[in-house]
Amino acid sequence: MEIRTKQDVRDMARGAALLGVGGGGDPYVGQLMLQQEVLKGRYPRVIKASELADDAKVVSVCGIGSPPVLVEHLLSSKLLSKLMDEMEEYLGYKIDALISAEIGGLNSVMTLGVAAQRDIPLIDADGMGRAFPKLEMVTFSVYGCSASPVMIMDELGNSALVHARNDETAEHMSRAISSSLGAMVYSSLYPMSGKQVKDFAVHDTISLCFSIGKCIRESREDRDSPFDGLLELLHRPDEQRHCKILFDGKIVDLKHEIRDAWHFGTITMESHGDSKDVMVVEMQNEYLAARLNGETVTIVPDLIAILDSESAEPITGEQLKYGQRVKVLGISASPIMRRPECLAVFGPGGFGFKEEFRPLEELVA
Repeated sequence: MEIRTKQDVRDMARGAALLGVGGGGDPYVGQLMLQQEVLKGRYPRVIKASELADDAKVVSVCGIGSPPVLVEHLLSSKLLSKLMDEMEEYLGYKIDALISAEIGGLNSVMTLGVAAQRDIPLIDADGMGRAFPKLEMVTFSVYGCSASPVMIMDELGNSALVHARNDETAEHMSRAISSSLGAMVYSSLYPMSGKQVKDFAVHDTISLCFSIGKCIRESREDRDSPFDGLLELLHRPDEQRHCKILFDGKIVDLKHEIRDAWHFGTITMESHGDSKDVMVVEMQNEYLAARLNGETVTIVPDLIAILDSESAEPITGEQLKYGQRVKVLGISASPIMRRPECLAVFGPGGFGFKEEFRPLEELVA
């Protein structure tokens, strides 16, 4: 897989916005950074995990904070270079490859930019196949890879190093630092071996992200509806992949709140015409639960995406507006994300919901 043109970058960012399920940071900010690297002739190299040596040194790079705050700040490539330099100095070795902590939103596109900048490969994988709001909500953590040390830096170069006995504590400490530095910082974390990446990551997500963005663009040109192409790509039951259009209507109410460096919200939609159907989507940085007339139709870790009803352009949480005409998609999470040990961390209970996880394909016929 190659990303060599501005169109490739835009396709990647569009796919990242969909897999960001409302959060993960606005990928447009990361798009600008990656675009500059491509224009300089520095192209990111994306490799399969199988191409890594078992003893390869791998880390993640991600933003920590509130997505609405991110859009007020430009992303500095010098900052990310300094962040990586300090992480390598602390670890005492050169980093062989990067992996996205999450594929959705800013973090996947930004990590491509860092990989291009440093001329090291990015692995076609991540830790969740979507975006989640907390550091420990990744498969790396579930299967015993420690987030610590977490190197944190803000746009002014202020930095901190977090060592924690467990990843939940690392999340609390990092979130407190983020809040004290304006609710948006960047981090390098989850030092891993190539073997751990092979065993514990969600694979082939960079290529899926790119395929989604490209599919939406091409389907606008070649299909009566861009949703036709998108469903064809994402709904493949024989491959344990499911995608359903959950709702078609307009936004009639929005509630937003920034609390503890997170973006909480509730989105209420009504269907078109004479139908009285109402959909409510709850979010904490990302869309977490979709309920149609009070009945759950998709819940974490399965994905919920809100898209423009005409163009199929994904809409992030901070871009939602009253009166927008939208379609809501439910997309099944990767099978690894549905394992009991993973659901114990980022299933419904991890967000305070008093219900068990049920797969999308069971909830929606």
